[in-house]
Amino acid sequence: MKNKTLYPIYLGLAVCIGILLGIFFNFPHQTVAFNETSEREQKLRQILNYIDYEYVDKVNTDSLLDQTISELLHHLDPHSTYIPQEDVLASEESIRGTFVGIGIEFKIYRDSLTVVKVIAGGPSAQAGILPGDRILRADTISLFGPSLNAAKVVSTLKGARNTSTTLSIKRFGTVQPLLLKVKRNNVDLNSVQSAFLINDSIGVIKLTKFSARSTEEIQESIQNLKAQGATALILDLRDNPGGLLNAAEQISDQFLEKDALIVFTKDRNEKKEEFFATRKGNFEKGQVAVLINRGSASASEIVAGALQDNKRALIVGRRSFGKGLVQEEITLGDGSKMRLTTQRYYTPSGRSIQRDYETYDSQFSFHGRNPARKSSADSTVLLPEEQEFSKGRNEGGILPDVEVGYDTAGTTRLLYQLAMSVNLDEKAFEFVDENRARFARWPSDSFVDNWQADKSSYQHFFGEEVTQYIYQQDSIQQAVLSNRLKAFIAYNLYGNNEYQKVYSLDDPYILEAIKALENQNKKQSN
Repeated sequence: MKNKTLYPIYLGLAVCIGILLGIFFNFPHQTVAFNETSEREQKLRQILNYIDYEYVDKVNTDSLLDQTISELLHHLDPHSTYIPQEDVLASEESIRGTFVGIGIEFKIYRDSLTVVKVIAGGPSAQAGILPGDRILRADTISLFGPSLNAAKVVSTLKGARNTSTTLSIKRFGTVQPLLLKVKRNNVDLNSVQSAFLINDSIGVIKLTKFSARSTEEIQESIQNLKAQGATALILDLRDNPGGLLNAAEQISDQFLEKDALIVFTKDRNEKKEEFFATRKGNFEKGQVAVLINRGSASASEIVAGALQDNKRALIVGRRSFGKGLVQEEITLGDGSKMRLTTQRYYTPSGRSIQRDYETYDSQFSFHGRNPARKSSADSTVLLPEEQEFSKGRNEGGILPDVEVGYDTAGTTRLLYQLAMSVNLDEKAFEFVDENRARFARWPSDSFVDNWQADKSSYQHFFGEEVTQYIYQQDSIQQAVLSNRLKAFIAYNLYGNNEYQKVYSLDDPYILEAIKALENQNKKQSN
């Protein structure tokens, strides 16, 4: 009932703020009469004052204003957003690719703050903190017990650069807690989650976002993989929601020859701005496959579209998200920020990959219809005429050259069946935590190449009865399950790189990309 009572207030504020926004933001070539501005400001102030002093219930008008701005921007398009002042720092950290802290990944396990991963080169690594350590206190603040939550952990451990905190650590095999002093410093948020050789000649790079550091990370990953013998690359952009436009341009530039068109934008006045490859990239000649799915959006689609239209890469996977709008970030007077859509972008061939807003549901998922095509259980190869047909339909997103189909053969049926009843990540952490001394004898390369889940492993994850059921399934089902358990264990032991190495061994996207690159190589050889 209370929400219904507030609805007219939200609506009134939305109208007034919509007027006000057009006045306060200093866009070029706009002039507004002073009297008109004054009247609009006065109307908004009147409404807020009436709510403050006359409304039947006490209302936080600052919070109400934030909600109304968010709702207003959402009605423009699904990507124009408002960032309240208290969320600006976290947003900026993600874009910069750095934050100030102690440099750990953690989980709250049995009411204890448990270190899962220590970020290499960060403050915690320098102080001697190890995976599996329990952090009991930071100075005098307790970090254990049923009331512990992630928000308290973050607010306690983060702080100003060069400030110190003394951590009380309980470590496996020690009786007394250790006291370790950690000085907070800049910690890198890597956007390249993993980079490794999948075979003797093909490297895989997984990029999770486009931040200010992404180009540097991609360059370093390419150089390292080439030094290891990579002559072809798979760039994994699955579930990458995008980020900075210039990072997308610079990363595309790594694969394209000078003066190749990467992307162009148009504003409300149809003013066109073009972006071209400008220098010698680190991987202009070798074969490239780009992996995309429905979670690949914005900057991911710029890269995929640029490499596809320039015939520089095979795009493998499923139709991408379909976000072809560019947001400009505007700082407001109180320190909050607005990201307002100011341009549309287009791939080199002139495709707008933006899908209709009507195809967004409340979770921004997409309900699209694929064109008719010839399919197999594993993948779909689109013929040229089918690609042209799909482009004409303007369904949004980047359509892959080779589509990875759904698991119609049911090879992952057992995995998903068991994952519905067991938290595999949680169980993997428990398994590693209970066997750290045993796993300490396994170097990462040896683990990836040789370790296999056995009956005792299954019993830990699923219990005796389910283990017996697993051994009654066919060998393919068992192999997929075994590899997924191994991947989860690898993450908790070594981090994302080894997780991806193991996972890729039966990842249908990776396997399809390898097949596509090998087929392309055969055609070029002939």
